[in-house]
Formats: sequence, structure tokens, C-alpha cells
Amino acid sequence: MKAFRGLGFLLILGGLLLLGRPDDAITLSFVQRADEFRASIDYQLAADYLRVALVRQPWNATLHVKLAESLALLHDRPGAQQALAEAERLGAEVATVERLRAMWAEQDQWFAEAVQHWSLVSERRPLDETPYRHGVEAAVQAEQLTVARSTAERWVAALASPEAHSALAKLLALEEANAALAEWQLSHSDQAQPFLQALQQSDRTLQLMLLGRAYLAQNDLVLAQRAFDEAIRINPAYAEAQAFAGFVRDQRERDGQAWLDRAVALDPNLIVARYFRARHLWERADLGGALDDLNYAIERDPTNALIAAEIGRVSMQRRDFANAEKWLTQARDLKPQDAAIWKSLAELYVGRSYGTPDQGVAAAQHSVTLAPAEAEAHVWLGRAYLRSGDRGGAERELNEAARLDPQSALAHFYLGHLFGRETEAGRAEYHRAAALDPEGPIGVAAKRVLRLP
Repeated sequence: MKAFRGLGFLLILGGLLLLGRPDDAITLSFVQRADEFRASIDYQLAADYLRVALVRQPWNATLHVKLAESLALLHDRPGAQQALAEAERLGAEVATVERLRAMWAEQDQWFAEAVQHWSLVSERRPLDETPYRHGVEAAVQAEQLTVARSTAERWVAALASPEAHSALAKLLALEEANAALAEWQLSHSDQAQPFLQALQQSDRTLQLMLLGRAYLAQNDLVLAQRAFDEAIRINPAYAEAQAFAGFVRDQRERDGQAWLDRAVALDPNLIVARYFRARHLWERADLGGALDDLNYAIERDPTNALIAAEIGRVSMQRRDFANAEKWLTQARDLKPQDAAIWKSLAELYVGRSYGTPDQGVAAAQHSVTLAPAEAEAHVWLGRAYLRSGDRGGAERELNEAARLDPQSALAHFYLGHLFGRETEAGRAEYHRAAALDPEGPIGVAAKRVLRLP
């Protein structure tokens, strides 16, 4: 079916290229079609239509920018860079070109390069919050904290917005508490409260510990690590700081094992240290070691729903489904309003085909009830309905998942499964899943289905 669509496209193209002037409405119609295909996650056809438009208007810098964006979505970075360079040569707006380069650098985790591009964007768009926000974040990720601070100061000077004051306050908090307090007062932000409470502590190590946890709650991992590391420098025997320092390193895809081991050695009964080390071991496929730490923790804190749930999840990974059900059910009873626990039960009943279809539907429905705006919860409910034979319910939930998160490859994959690869609708959904996760497991699975005879 995709081949027929491509052939039809070429036949139409052949006729239309012979008509009209280079600046007539035909070019606009191709651009509009490209926009429609991009919105429907058919990035290849979007790029094809833009190439046709460029045959008619090769001088149009805006079309080269659009082509660069579509090629980037296809993960053709060299082609995207080439198209953007041509747009730049033809006079595309500098801010537009630099914004795309900054976004691509961030996606590739080239944060130092992203900082330079966002700086150029902010110079040309000084009243736009976006380049300042991204510039600060990229500089922090690159651990260029002096640059991050100067960017935040320019942001405050240009806009004096609550977000700008909050960003500067977070950068000041570790070293200039009074200046940070002044900025937070100007931010009028509810998110400032944990930082304000931390800065009121007279004990420096406790202050740093609370600052680190406040940064961590907002996913500011670089600043969190600096806070925990400084607490350790002042007091190397601070087990909780060692545990959090190791955890943050793991979250940053560094190796936090040495800090986690020190935390457990300093305080064997520290539950958070056992939990963080269990996660570390689990992520490195040491499921037995992870269970040892989790079992040690649950023996000392038997009402800890988080630990019980993690025992269930590790047991599921080990294919010990009866034990997984036991611990996940216990966690659910301890914390019945936790959507993540219900979602893990849905994974057990639906993803692992354990228990009955009705159990899967019930668990997934609870997850959706508790987290109605979470696309993944709707995917689990859609899959549960598929398993129970309710195709109408499955379609409704999977479409809702795709509406909530149009970039959810999983939602599109299971819509493809629902419609069937022999149908045009099913193949279109598989193509969307492959486009959204080209190198990941979902995209690979979608491509495998599409290759079947």
C-alpha cells in the first residue's frame, strides 16, 4: 500500500511540475500537504512534498528550513544540516537557523555547543523566554555554571519574569544564600518553598542536603550532585548524602556504586541507601543483588509501599510472577492511590499474560482513573481490552493515548496491532511507530511486522 501511495505521488508530481509559475498556488498546496503529513507523523512523505516544492522554488529559504526539520525527524541529521545550511545561504532568519542547531545539539547531548547557539538566538530575540531558558539548562548540563549564571542574569535584565528570577535563584543558592532569597521573593513561585526552607537551616550540611533534595525534585541533577558532594566534603560520614550522591550519578548515567556502597557501609539500616543501591544493581542486571537489598529494607520497614512494589517489579523481571503479584498486591494495599503500582499490576496481568483478562482490565482501569492524563496508562488499558477481546474499548483507549502523547510510539504500535498490518490503517500506524522510535525496540518491532510477507 505504501508503494502504491508513492507511485501515485510520483504520477501527480510529474503532471504538476509542468504547470504554473514557480510562485503559484501549486507550490503552496505541496507545502500544505507536507504539513499535513508531518502532523500525521509521515515524515518521509512530508520531506518528499517539500522537495517537490523546492524544485519549483529553490530560492525559498523557508522551504529549506521546513525540509531540514522533516529530515531531522527522520533522523537524517547530515541531510538536515545540509538543508539548513542552504537555508542560511539563502537568507533564512539567523534566530530560526540557530534555534534548530541548538535543539539538535541538545538532542545529541552536545550541551556546550547548544549554549553557543541559544546565546545567538537570545541576542536576536531578547524578549523571548525560550532561548534564555534553554541556554541556562544547557549551560548547567555542560557544567558551565558561570555561563549559566550570566545567561540567567541577562534573562532577568531583559524580562524580569518570575521564571527568570527563579532560574537565577537556583544558581545562586549553593554559594550566595542572601542573593538567592532575594531572587526567590521576586519569583513568587510555589516551587521556591523547599529551597527557602533549606536556606533557613543553620547547619551547613543539613542545608546542603535539603538543597540537593529540592534540586532533585525538580530534576536539576547537576546542581543536586554539587549540593550532595559539598555535604560529603564537609562530613564524609554523612550516609544519606553519600546515598543521594550515588543515586544522582546513576540518574546522570554515571556510576554511583562507590557512593552507594559507602552509604550502606556507614549505615546498614538506612532504607534509602538500600533502595538506591537495589536500583543500581537492577539496572545492571544483578537482580539477585537488588533483591537482597530490597528484602533487607522491607524486613526493617514492612509498611514501605515503595520497597514492596520494587520487590514485585524485580520478581516480575525474574519471571517469578506469583511472587511479583504477592508483593505488588501488598504495595497496592499499602498505597492504593499510587497509579504507578496499579500500572505495574497491569504490566504483570497484560504485558506478562499472568492472571485473567479481567484482572488486567481492572488494574489498568485503576491506573487510568488515578492518572487520566498519562498516555502510558491508557496504552495499558487499551492492551488490556485487546487481551479481553474488547476491540472497541481498545481503540478508544489507544486513540486517547495517542491524543495525549502524539509521540508515543507504543500507542501507534498497538493501534497497528489492533487494525492489522494487512489494512492501510494498520500499516500507517506501524509506520508511525517506526518513525517515532527508529532505533528503539518498538520501532524495530514495527519494522519487523511491516517486513512480514
